[in-house]
Amino acid sequence: MKCKSKGSIRSSIKTILRGNEGTSIVLVSIMAIIIITCVVILRMVTSSLWASADKQYNQDQAYMLATTCGKALEDHILAGKINLDGFSFDDTAALASSLPNASIRASASLRQADGNYVLTVTGTVGEATYVYTALYSGSGTSYTRVS
Repeated sequence: MKCKSKGSIRSSIKTILRGNEGTSIVLVSIMAIIIITCVVILRMVTSSLWASADKQYNQDQAYMLATTCGKALEDHILAGKINLDGFSFDDTAALASSLPNASIRASASLRQADGNYVLTVTGTVGEATYVYTALYSGSGTSYTRVS
């Protein structure tokens, strides 16, 4: 088997391509369409992942906001510093500098069925909302956590 020189290989390739000019244009067009389609799909997937990550981030922040506030209020309730009868709390204005699209509200209500107080803390960040609830028995400033 004889080896062809580089010059003869190049001239053979040029001859093949020149003889099939229409085929080459179709092949290049198909490759271009495939590449463009892949780029568009990649862009759509990336956008979808970023949107999902932003949504999850807001949900995590709402959860942390509500549970942190709920635990802090619980410490004050158990220490006898808060009377749950008619209690309500809104600290949205204090969040404006650090979380401009967030709000935090808390309130307590007496359940007539068993006489326990339900503390509800609602944290909202963007479109995400998390509600923290706790149940207390007692009156005045003496309460114990039921659940």
